[in-house]
Amino acid sequence: MVLGQNFRCGFYEVSANERLKQIKRAGFDAVMFWWGDEFEETDGNRYDLINSAFKEGLSVNTLHFPSLHADYLWREETTKAYAEQLVAAIQDCAKYRVENLVVHTTRYLITPPYNQTGLDTMGRAVQVAEREGVNIALENTRFPDYNKFIYSNIESPRLKLCYDTGHEHCYTPKRDILGEFGDKLVTTHIHDNCGKEDDHHVMGEGNINFAPIFKRLRALNLKYYNTECYCNETSRYYGKISLEQFLKISYDTLRNAVENSSCGG
Repeated sequence: MVLGQNFRCGFYEVSANERLKQIKRAGFDAVMFWWGDEFEETDGNRYDLINSAFKEGLSVNTLHFPSLHADYLWREETTKAYAEQLVAAIQDCAKYRVENLVVHTTRYLITPPYNQTGLDTMGRAVQVAEREGVNIALENTRFPDYNKFIYSNIESPRLKLCYDTGHEHCYTPKRDILGEFGDKLVTTHIHDNCGKEDDHHVMGEGNINFAPIFKRLRALNLKYYNTECYCNETSRYYGKISLEQFLKISYDTLRNAVENSSCGG
């Protein structure tokens, strides 16, 4: 099993290279990157970042496709440009030997009807993913029926799931995402909240009961356990601890949850 930390976890006053060094020192095997240019002001160029991660001895098993305009997938006037960006990201994954590209099917409450336009675009991307040996991991957000629509209409061994613990707890507590789509699971976004806001807290700050979740992840033979926690203004740790201390908490809680999931068989 591989334990990973999202790169954008806060502490942006610390240089990008130092953040990577500290992620490695904390014990993580891998780092997860946002694969767009939205955060270059604080993080630098994403291509430089991924090469720096490799130099630090960190693997990269998951990249996150920008989600700001996820609704473009379903709109005839925007889907062509969206498809080109998606294909380019898949090709980048192949170039850097990253197995999983995480993709949102919706953004916030912007929900155009799922339709053939979106299927055609995703189908094109899936064909490229199959050729390049990359997984498109659809993330569960507010409206998992969009994911279900794609899974039901496109059959591919490269169309997978990124399971987000915080999104399920906050947005769809009555849905069983792993029960519905667990056979497609390849990667995760593990973070905590109290069920009201998508806070992206480190495990233990919210009220998610992680023990049964990790039992299920273990039973599904998950390889990549990636956290997506932030030390932001809503965190009890914000302004009180260092990046080194935050990463230790993040790593220790993740490692302990994975190790405890094997107890009792």
